[in-house]
Amino acid sequence: LGGAVFVVALALFAWAIATITRAGSNVPTNMPTTSIVDTGPYRFTRNPIYLGMMLGLVGLAIAFDSLWPLVTLVPFALVIRYGVVAREEAYLERTFGEVYRRYRARVRRWL
Repeated sequence: LGGAVFVVALALFAWAIATITRAGSNVPTNMPTTSIVDTGPYRFTRNPIYLGMMLGLVGLAIAFDSLWPLVTLVPFALVIRYGVVAREEAYLERTFGEVYRRYRARVRRWL
């Protein structure tokens, strides 16, 4: 079961990167975003890459029957949410204005 969850997480991660790359935008967060991508997994969640990372930790916890990945999941999720996503959302709103606000109203942050 853990392996299956990890494979789903990896597939989500890869799908998100492929989608954003095909749209002509940048994946690295230190490079400018060139467009709001709302296709592929971005139709369902605004953060499929980070969601894939977190789901991967859950898969590892199950696969290795270990609580440590779940213990690391909590601080990881907090850092991602408040240290990364909050800054990214503010940047996207400043950069794309109403286009981003409409996308944000239509698509949930996580699921």
